[in-house]
Amino acid sequence: HYPEAKAWFIWSFAGLFYGYQFILRVSPSVMTDDLMRDFSVEACTLGILSAFYYYSYSSLQLPLGLSMDKFGPSRLLRAAVLLVASGALLFSLSDSIFVAGLGRLLIGAGSSAAFLGSLKLATLWFHPERLALVVGFTLLAGKLGAAIGQGPLALLVDAVGWRPSMMIVAGVGLILSVGIW
Repeated sequence: HYPEAKAWFIWSFAGLFYGYQFILRVSPSVMTDDLMRDFSVEACTLGILSAFYYYSYSSLQLPLGLSMDKFGPSRLLRAAVLLVASGALLFSLSDSIFVAGLGRLLIGAGSSAAFLGSLKLATLWFHPERLALVVGFTLLAGKLGAAIGQGPLALLVDAVGWRPSMMIVAGVGLILSVGIW
């Protein structure tokens, strides 16, 4: 195991990624009316659009867990955060519900590596007696991301609209990818 300050620094980027992906996970809830209007859909279709995140997220948990063990978290987290940011950008630029759904699929696919990567880094970089603390901080990062994806994101959506807001969130992901790299 490694010096604790270095371990926290390395883990912090994965923790931030876990929080970041939570912003995108919950984001449709603060732009419901805008999405329904722009895509000319009803609530049921919008629910399906939001669920596209979970289709890819859920289906990739086991394969990504195996991949984390085989290839390590570094390469997978790098690719995952770029996938999430690309999905957010595609979602923001979408002109149809189908393209928006593809964006949500990409966001979910990349997001599936965030928690797994955080935990894998915790097991590699920390002493075993620190694991529960690191997991706690990881979960805290996720809940803070969910909170940011509600109040602050709603304020941003109200101020500039949902598309520019998602472009900003995609930009944050690109910045985060530099840290993970």
